[in-house]
Amino acid sequence: MSAVTVANVGARTAVGLNARQTGFLLRAGFPAMAEAPLADAAGEAITMAFVPTLDGRLVGAERLAALARAPLEEAVAPIRDVPAEVHVAVDEGCSEGPLAIALLEALVKRVMPAARVTVQARGEAGPGAFLPPAIRALETRRANAVVIGGVHSDYSPHSITALEASGRLFSRDNLDARIPGEAAAFFVLMRTADVARLKLAPLAHVIGVGTGRERARLDNDEPAYEALGLTAAVRQATEPLMADGRTAGWILTDLTGEMRRQCEWQSVFVRAQKVLGRPYLIESPAQRIGYLGAAATPLFVAMTATAWKHGYAPSPIALTMAGNDGGDRVAVVLGKH
Repeated sequence: MSAVTVANVGARTAVGLNARQTGFLLRAGFPAMAEAPLADAAGEAITMAFVPTLDGRLVGAERLAALARAPLEEAVAPIRDVPAEVHVAVDEGCSEGPLAIALLEALVKRVMPAARVTVQARGEAGPGAFLPPAIRALETRRANAVVIGGVHSDYSPHSITALEASGRLFSRDNLDARIPGEAAAFFVLMRTADVARLKLAPLAHVIGVGTGRERARLDNDEPAYEALGLTAAVRQATEPLMADGRTAGWILTDLTGEMRRQCEWQSVFVRAQKVLGRPYLIESPAQRIGYLGAAATPLFVAMTATAWKHGYAPSPIALTMAGNDGGDRVAVVLGKH
């Protein structure tokens, strides 16, 4: 068992105001697709998943900061006074990127004045890349707590225009597309002994992390079925499972409707059969609550931790996968504590 555990989680999505609501409603198969107060080039309302409790006039960097506030506060509530490192990811193509980074850094400082903060535009790859150094910092006692999170929102005219211009905006007539969405999620890593000292219940532990890079991207014609980047990430993350004969019975992906990523996933699914338990459950929550962007991996941690805490998880081991438009891929194996 790892000496580092997930101590707490927080999330806000189109289906839930916190991690528990999100976990329960995703378990129930609740969809969040709705007509949004945003229009395409023809003036037609678009379909997307968005957080209805946020001010509908908020867009861009201000919306990202507003979206992140509640799940950050939820995750760090038990450790607000603990000196911590905080690492937050936003999408690599984030509009108003510098402003978004500044607002998120200011938000973290308000919530946790003593925290050391980094916010990076690394998309889905960011939170996974933060994990290995975070675990090392805790194991070597260079940090007492590490908070990792991600924030994403397609709720802006700029995002919708960009998706439509590239032919990626979901509609009844364009199913091979990205379903717009928004979400924010955070999780707290601490040494197991410190979690016990604070009288918290360990929720999960990280078994393995892997990264890779795909040749197939939006700007070229390389075959998505090659899937060497995601395959490398999954193999690296599942090495501890292979070493002792364990398997993952719960697979979480960030797939929406884009066939390019579906083809990639199909190749990896075939190659990963040895580490998949029987029976296994495959979930792609973005197909119900919209594209997750940089929030994908933190949301998967929140989902699995919540499921293990409340006893409805389909497996004690989960394999999560995510990837950004730039070709970066990350896989994380999580285990019930």
